[in-house]
Amino acid sequence: MSRDADRNKLPRSNSHDNVSLNPIPKIIHSKPTSHGAGETSFGAKDDGSTMSSSNEYAASPYKNASSAIAGAIRGHAPGREQITTLSIPEQQPTVAYTSDLLLPINFLPGEDDVKLRDDVTYGHKRKTLQRGELIVTKYRLLFITKSPDPLQILVDVPLGMISQIEKVGGQARSNISDGAAYGIEVDCKDLRRFFFGSAKEQNQRRNLYDNLTRLIFPFSITKVDTGNPLQFFSSFFAWNYKKKICPNETDIGWKLYNKVQDYTRMGLGKNGDPNWIIDTEINKNYSLCDTYPNTLVVPSSIDLLRLQNVATFRSRNRLPVLSWYSRETCATIIRSSQPLTGLNRKNQDDTDYLHEIANANKNQNSKLFILDARPKVNAIANKANGGGYEDYSECELEFHNIQNIHVMRESLHKLHSAIRHGSQEDKSWFNDSANSNWLAHIQTILTSVNQIVSFIHNDKRSVLVHCSDGWDRTAQLTSLSMLMLDPYYRTIKGFMVLIEKEWISFGHKFFLRIGHGDKNESEQSPVFLQFLDCTYQLIQQFESAFEFNETFLLKIAEYLYSCQYGTFLLNSEKVRVDMKISEYTMSAWTPMLEDHQIYTNKLYNEKLDQVLRINCSSEHIKLWNNYYCRYMSDHQSTSDNIIHRTSTLLHLRNKLNPNQHDDESSQPRSRSSSYVGSGTQYPNPSPALRKTKE
Repeated sequence: MSRDADRNKLPRSNSHDNVSLNPIPKIIHSKPTSHGAGETSFGAKDDGSTMSSSNEYAASPYKNASSAIAGAIRGHAPGREQITTLSIPEQQPTVAYTSDLLLPINFLPGEDDVKLRDDVTYGHKRKTLQRGELIVTKYRLLFITKSPDPLQILVDVPLGMISQIEKVGGQARSNISDGAAYGIEVDCKDLRRFFFGSAKEQNQRRNLYDNLTRLIFPFSITKVDTGNPLQFFSSFFAWNYKKKICPNETDIGWKLYNKVQDYTRMGLGKNGDPNWIIDTEINKNYSLCDTYPNTLVVPSSIDLLRLQNVATFRSRNRLPVLSWYSRETCATIIRSSQPLTGLNRKNQDDTDYLHEIANANKNQNSKLFILDARPKVNAIANKANGGGYEDYSECELEFHNIQNIHVMRESLHKLHSAIRHGSQEDKSWFNDSANSNWLAHIQTILTSVNQIVSFIHNDKRSVLVHCSDGWDRTAQLTSLSMLMLDPYYRTIKGFMVLIEKEWISFGHKFFLRIGHGDKNESEQSPVFLQFLDCTYQLIQQFESAFEFNETFLLKIAEYLYSCQYGTFLLNSEKVRVDMKISEYTMSAWTPMLEDHQIYTNKLYNEKLDQVLRINCSSEHIKLWNNYYCRYMSDHQSTSDNIIHRTSTLLHLRNKLNPNQHDDESSQPRSRSSSYVGSGTQYPNPSPALRKTKE
């Protein structure tokens, strides 16, 4: 994309239209510029002088990273805007500019500065394969082979995708044998793993490790100041990208979601159900709950004082509010956090408020159903710490055994480990993949969603959903239920609105859960990834019911980590407003709306607008092959084995423990996969029709 592109028109901006992220070696035909006696320099000028040739700064074939940075001033091109990254304590001068690198790669607008260059060796599974150059820009990390090998780009990964950097090899250089692995291992959030070997002299590894840590994990070094937009956003490529693409305007993605319009579409508002009110005042300036949106839907009969009392009795002030309304049944999906019952606390306003919610459903003939996503033992433990659950005679309560963020994080780690070793003749990898319980967690989430859908659609009962704080498991259950109940959210635009509404607006902590710029994993968890995975399961069983395809989900997963856009950077609507996020970053929805044809499902039938019920049996819950296994060199055989063996073991476990959920949650009323609508059951599309035709 040209840097001189007309800024009045937003160009196509998919980050990898011209760049492959696949780490499998790919020969790129290009003519590198020679420098010195047979050495290849990717930073050579036309006049023969160099920008930052590795041989210019170190006699060793492995260039010292500190020397390269120190020599950057020589390669500074005058007249270029300098990017200041205030969140890195020691400001690192740039080594060169991407326009000065004679590489066969199209860099993104704003990806001008090369932050680091170093000569290293690249290894797969710590076995040295290639010698070349490690190049780090504001957006990505690259490894490019050097002469005499054919020019290849072996690594191309966004910095935001990197989860950990670890030193490999002995700490005392004198004790390292010549054949031992010595260098740095890079782990990525999308399963990729790279090893970069470094020289054992001149402290190259330490310098490389320190500089990479500063660039990739700035918030592990400096405390995040969310009150200073410039300091915060300058740590992300999204800021640089916005300045190049549309510096003086708000792109269309930020204007996509209109709260009042979406609630009105459901049948609420001025001419809708009089039992509910769309209120733009009770949480104005986020005074009632700072992690909720500024527009809430509550029973029209409730007054502000009682709402405030209810809010103070709920964790983080996240009181019960409406997420979705059924025109057909008048039943609602309500979301909240746990009540602060503690060991012996009561709040009559909270009890009365739930009674008002039940009464707002004019077809309500029974108690409000409360689905607590947590295992019961966890809820009891929370009660001992001041939290709790609704032990109210006016409500029906069930626990659904969905594990917390820490269990889910460890489960994904185990799955990653199993897939990495899946092609090896190792008897333990099968057990490791099954014992990760990842598919079992997906199954549990979808089983709970099926029950919510059944209560709303079949029983016409309103359902209150919550976990502890109501921004992780709660968001999974409400958004997936709405996806199955409401065909609007199964369109491309509708799915974006669903994410904006249930995840972004209602305060899922993306900054902490994804771990942007921070290597500390204590608050990280793949909660949103599980939501995408569950959506993938729905597409597999009901492909013709979705306007979008699997590529759409894969692109969202990419943008989740890459930090090219601001959509998934912050924790709440209030913080986004305070930080003026639309002024500093672009929305991920903008390029996806412009390139919607790429994400359109060719089998979509908009007339299939019925309510969905997914088959949750173990043989129907599949590993998301094209996400988890896409970077494996033996992609097909490995993923097929994992799918078959893990699903088989999951099926056997369920057979041996058919009542495994009985103690904490009931089974869905129907385990069959079907369209449900107007009392008619429509069979699930045949497997032949579910093959993607893209």
